Amino acid sequence: MSARRALALRGSDPPVARRLARVAARFGAELVPADRPGVDAPELLGIAIGLEHEGAVDAIREWRATGAELTIVGYLGTPEPDLWREAETAGADLVTTRGTVDRELARLVDDRVSGRRRARRIRLASEKDFAGRLGFVGRLPETPAGPLAIYHLSSRLYAVADACPHAGASLCEGELDGEVVTCPRHGSQFRVTDGERVRGPADVGLERYPVVVESGEVFVELPE
Repeated sequence: MSARRALALRGSDPPVARRLARVAARFGAELVPADRPGVDAPELLGIAIGLEHEGAVDAIREWRATGAELTIVGYLGTPEPDLWREAETAGADLVTTRGTVDRELARLVDDRVSGRRRARRIRLASEKDFAGRLGFVGRLPETPAGPLAIYHLSSRLYAVADACPHAGASLCEGELDGEVVTCPRHGSQFRVTDGERVRGPADVGLERYPVVVESGEVFVELPE
């Protein structure tokens, strides 16, 4: 007999539950409450966690501790940047809105079942938050790829590694002249639009990461 499969939901949201039940059926699975798995529990393909419910972030940490491969998607009724980032830091593969949680969970579970690997997304902010702000606009101090520097130039957003490859200095503290940032420690220069080295002593350029905008929200994509 084949193993039972399931998707799990932590939250009391009937419309979300109905949509997730349809997603589960597509994978030959059932939708179950996101309780801690027991001996007779089905194989979990993924979990959706409503972040506005008490203890949601702690639940993400607990589920992530049970397995690095488990697909965890958090969702919110309305964007709350601090809670969004907290859920990502706790181990959610993705945080999204209430209206798209079923589609996003289905996409990630399909990737897992098929063996495909996609980039992991980290939310920056709403697109409107960058209006009128140019040059260096922010730093992500903790990501799976290390610290990132965010720049807004010519109506586009760019994300590059914040550590200079020569000696590790934070480029966020360096001077930005047009597209070129100068390392504050030894003077290496890099184009923030593509990460290319302009001047040494650094021997290589910066890692650059795609920035995407969906439904008014801005994300950085990191490789798996």
